[in-house]
Amino acid sequence: MPRSHLMDHERFLREFRTPEHVVEPETGAVRAAAGDVTDVADTGTETVSAYLNKRLREIGVGHVMAIPGDYISEWVESLDGESSAGLKRVHPNNEMLATYAADGYGRAVGDSVGCVAVTYGVGALNAVQAVAGAYVENVPLVIVNGTPSPAQFNSQRDQGVLWHHMFDGSYTDLRVLQEVTARAVRIDNPAYAPELIDAALATCVTESRPVYIEIANGMEGYQCQAVSRRQGLKPSPVPQSARSLEEAVDAVVEVLKSSQRLVILGGIELSRYSLQDKLVALAKRLQAPYVSSLLGKSALSEFREDIRFSGVYNGRNSQANVQKLISDADVVLQLGVLETDFNFSGVATADFDPNTAPGLPLAGQIDVRQGAVKINTAANPAQTGELYWGDVSLDAFLGALAEAIDEHFGGKPPGAPYPGLDSGTPWEIPAPGEYPGNDQVTWDSFKSYLQHHYLSQFQESNQPVLLADTGLTFYALNNLKVPEGGYIAQLSWGAIGYTVGANYGVKLAHDAVSHGSGRRVVSVCGDGAFAESVNALGTIAQLGLDSIVFVMANGVFAIEQFLIDADAYCNDAPPPQFAALADVPQTAIWDWAKLAEGFGGVGYTVTTNAELAEVLGKLEEPPTHAATGKPTFTLVAVHNKRKDLPSNTRWKMHCGNG
Repeated sequence: MPRSHLMDHERFLREFRTPEHVVEPETGAVRAAAGDVTDVADTGTETVSAYLNKRLREIGVGHVMAIPGDYISEWVESLDGESSAGLKRVHPNNEMLATYAADGYGRAVGDSVGCVAVTYGVGALNAVQAVAGAYVENVPLVIVNGTPSPAQFNSQRDQGVLWHHMFDGSYTDLRVLQEVTARAVRIDNPAYAPELIDAALATCVTESRPVYIEIANGMEGYQCQAVSRRQGLKPSPVPQSARSLEEAVDAVVEVLKSSQRLVILGGIELSRYSLQDKLVALAKRLQAPYVSSLLGKSALSEFREDIRFSGVYNGRNSQANVQKLISDADVVLQLGVLETDFNFSGVATADFDPNTAPGLPLAGQIDVRQGAVKINTAANPAQTGELYWGDVSLDAFLGALAEAIDEHFGGKPPGAPYPGLDSGTPWEIPAPGEYPGNDQVTWDSFKSYLQHHYLSQFQESNQPVLLADTGLTFYALNNLKVPEGGYIAQLSWGAIGYTVGANYGVKLAHDAVSHGSGRRVVSVCGDGAFAESVNALGTIAQLGLDSIVFVMANGVFAIEQFLIDADAYCNDAPPPQFAALADVPQTAIWDWAKLAEGFGGVGYTVTTNAELAEVLGKLEEPPTHAATGKPTFTLVAVHNKRKDLPSNTRWKMHCGNG
């Protein structure tokens, strides 16, 4: 290698740090790049880092999940100094888990926004998968990426110097991340920094989706206009056609005039856009049973008595009484529901069989999403086909429909109160006595013991937040009784292992936004999922969090076998063999208790229902780490039956005694 390409310390500082002095473009005068913070009141300027930190804090970021890297180091260092604006830096294990944690932070509490800091190339591109999941599921999240400077990109172009972590010199990270974020900006001139930062962050809180801010190397210490000289950030009003809103509401009012069995189906957008109060006001007027989609579970507290919560609808995975409520409905009013194959929003069965009629359960359907209203032909009284408006805000619609009910019906529609569940409750979970103590744990016995021996001991205000991982876990646990925000699952993106990484982000958000709620966070995942995110345990312990992680250690990717051939779970002899790809061989040799201890926590292994009950009884008081004196996590490996499905998913088995 030519010696001229070697980087001495002076050149390193020149390429990777803000210069000590800069030349004023207009006058040619030399001045300090990063003025003393006390100069801000006099000059109306502050560093780009200080500006970004204040704006992040303003929109609801409290913690930054930061992975080290020289391109991002100068901004991350600002989080430990006077210009941090109160932001706290967390040191996760890798970019994917850092982004899961930031995603969990953004989901946890209505006012929270997640943030992750990465370095160019190896950092940002490692985070892309997790960022995409946040985008798909409307999670407010900010990705801050430290990148090569314009001078470095120029040297790659002109001299052939391929700087580390660069791909080909064509701003690869920016091009990739703009595909999975709502807005992607690059700051390589401090004069543009306030406008670009504000545009990105306003997009984040308006659309409830990830945004990407790329900071060119060395920009962090330059001066820009101070936050105090600019307007505050808040969600931008969504343009709303008054005519479309009026037409859509009038059309729904016509449907309500004749509906006799109305059901409200609520979805995740109600949480993402903080519309719970408007939903409650509307539900009280409609006096109709309210069910949630699985992705929308816990948008409202299931403990509330002022609305008629009637369960979670998850297609054929739902309780029988909830399925009947939906199939008997003449109109289902869907509000903020994302229609996904995992979510089974109510318009399709859980599994499509091309040899049979689809058996759609909905007669009349009104689907209101952020930005659109659709009324299907069956719900259209004029029977003139589907009605659609593509420019109606969900927020505006909820308020306008409530007002229209007051105006047209004196506060309630003619069919109200509408029939609810014909039997049972929304939480039909057998008591632990139904499952003998000496029997091996099954999905159903685990849910029963978790509900009756652990969750039921809490009040609504302090019940743990449950994170149900992708797979049989989020199906099996879909009818646990939870408070508002008490159930989190990736029902669309579906990344296994998400809940272990997201666990501490959820906990930090609750403690920061709710001022130390004390609410514990419980992750439940399969062993295949856990293997993807096991090293997140180290971060949980380092932070001194009392989280709980249950691992269903049956040695098989159970959801994959369920999708490939559910008949492998039949009791027929001999049964079909599990597909080889469904095995999780590595966890069979793990010592779970020692694994937990190695990461700084406490671990248990259980096989029978009695052993599970005993461990659940130990969870009331969190363990303490001997060296730090701080609380730490508890890991419970549950050796549940390998050949077992949750009862609500056995419909897919075609064996006679399944």
